[in-house]
Amino acid sequence: MNDHKHLSRRNFVKNASLGMMLIGLHPEIILPKKHLKSNQSGSDLIQNIRLLTSTSLEEMKAFYVGRMGLKVGQENHKEITFVVGPSSVTFIKINQTQDPPWYHFAFNIPENQVLKAREWHLKHTPLIPTPPRAQDPKFPEDVRHFPHWNAHSLFFWDPAGNLLEYIARHDLKNAKAGSFSSKNLLNISEIAFVVDDQQDMAKSMNKKLGLGVYPKTTNFWWAMGDENGLMLAIPKRIWGENTNKPKQFGIHPTEATIWGNQNIKYAYKGFPYSITMKK
Repeated sequence: MNDHKHLSRRNFVKNASLGMMLIGLHPEIILPKKHLKSNQSGSDLIQNIRLLTSTSLEEMKAFYVGRMGLKVGQENHKEITFVVGPSSVTFIKINQTQDPPWYHFAFNIPENQVLKAREWHLKHTPLIPTPPRAQDPKFPEDVRHFPHWNAHSLFFWDPAGNLLEYIARHDLKNAKAGSFSSKNLLNISEIAFVVDDQQDMAKSMNKKLGLGVYPKTTNFWWAMGDENGLMLAIPKRIWGENTNKPKQFGIHPTEATIWGNQNIKYAYKGFPYSITMKK
């Protein structure tokens, strides 16, 4: 997958209002548990994600290496890969367009270090404000609380306008003592796919890839996987509606390689999305 042409081969209810999306990308709907098919290995799910960018690779490198402290896995004039623990994110350069591609993905951090991560990150780049409805009074106002995921997060933009997230998942036994640095970014734990019908894609991933819904206590299917790695089917919603630069999610070619118990390539119908599962 070395260029844009190769990359492009490949409901909440559809009409839910922004007001119903109380926690942004993470719904608060918790309903009875269902029996699920699951082929997950239980280890880190996401191996690599491949995303397009119209921002220069030099600018991306200055941010991910210079500010975030990540290592470069490989690079050439067409693409660059940044390493995050056992996972990596690759950006593929395309020409400037009227609709620049941007994505959402997240990094797991030690479950006890969201405040230390906040302190460290603010020395390097700003955080996105959190709407009052998503705040936890026990934490600073820019920390987002996802009570039904038992998690706290920090959100920020990269130079290409990608929505990045540090997420401390308190159900994971990964607490770490000491200070926070980029070495405490444990893995890429989420990649979002923008779709018209969230549940249709989620159930398709369950059928084809064997991914279970997360959390297992919900009957609204959109987040597939577990705390170590999630494939997110999200709507074409607005993000940052409480800021002076709100943005709407769009559909852009996205590839993910994940670990599982079978070797299979999955493409979601009608969308430029590809997921390759490897044993």
